[in-house]
Amino acid sequence: MSQKIVVFGANGKVGRAFIPLALEAGYQVRAFVRNAEKFVLRDDTRIDIVEGDATNAEDVHRALAEMDAVVSCLGNPNRKTLIMAKATEKIMGAAAEQPHPPRCLMISSIGVGGSSWLIKALLTMIIGRKAFGDYEAAEARVRSEEKAPWLVVRPYALNDQDSRGGAALLQSRHPHIAKAIPRSDVARFFLECVQDPELQGKCLNIGGR
Repeated sequence: MSQKIVVFGANGKVGRAFIPLALEAGYQVRAFVRNAEKFVLRDDTRIDIVEGDATNAEDVHRALAEMDAVVSCLGNPNRKTLIMAKATEKIMGAAAEQPHPPRCLMISSIGVGGSSWLIKALLTMIIGRKAFGDYEAAEARVRSEEKAPWLVVRPYALNDQDSRGGAALLQSRHPHIAKAIPRSDVARFFLECVQDPELQGKCLNIGGR
């Protein structure tokens, strides 16, 4: 039986790019969305669509039932609507309470978790201190999880350009300068991580090729 993946942020650009890749790879995919009518891939009958609020514990528990993996491509809608920390708390909490906790893969950003003081300063100026702090709190919650296996992916400077052949794993612990990465390549990297069950308990910094 193929593994089951629930995708949060399924209607975002990374989520929309990840889902077809996962389906092609043979995974069963559940898309968690706020409004099914606005879900771009709603006509694909292979996708199990679940409506809900990622900051609502009951909705998240329902979405995680019997899942083997969680891929969170969530982001804050804007600098005033901050959901990352709240949603991540609900997701990790629900994962930990499952009889067989699923692997939890989360998108974050270079600059978070002490990965780059320079990018942190730039992002703080661009999105605001509170918004950046929300990402910090979300990632910290993932890293603190002890029951559910987890993995954090930190892309450098997302863009919407065509794929450049995949992601480059940044070797430096504090990468201040790297190539921007297309969202489609981030999605492909997430699939590669899902396919490697031994890859967990790490924060991976990636850039473009």
